[in-house]
Amino acid sequence: MAGQEQAAVNAARFVVTGGGGGGASGGSATGAFTLDRASMTSELANLRDLLDRITVQRNKARPMWSIESPGNDPASLRNTEASNKSGLAYLDFLTKQHDFVTVIIGKIETALGMHTANDEQAAQTVNVQGNGDRF
Repeated sequence: MAGQEQAAVNAARFVVTGGGGGGASGGSATGAFTLDRASMTSELANLRDLLDRITVQRNKARPMWSIESPGNDPASLRNTEASNKSGLAYLDFLTKQHDFVTVIIGKIETALGMHTANDEQAAQTVNVQGNGDRF
């Protein structure tokens, strides 16, 4: 990804909310995407499916940038070069999509993992408090 695109993707944050009924709120005052656990898990599955489709598309499109010239005349060579450049531009597009979706999947997985860790810590704290022990 290019510099500005990469910076925008890196700036995206995802936060799992504790609420169970509201679904996605889209954004928050802190600039993070907030979704409840079920919605975020569902979106993660959707993004994994999308990543698989992009990968399949990239593999099927391989002939678009590996065209061989039917002859050595200037017109055939120019046509072949133009066709291969077009195919490579499509490959670049698919690669950018793949990279973007991969980063977003990682961020959602991290948010879900952090939420799980926070839940476990809260449960331990409640148990310790309930037993009369101190932290």
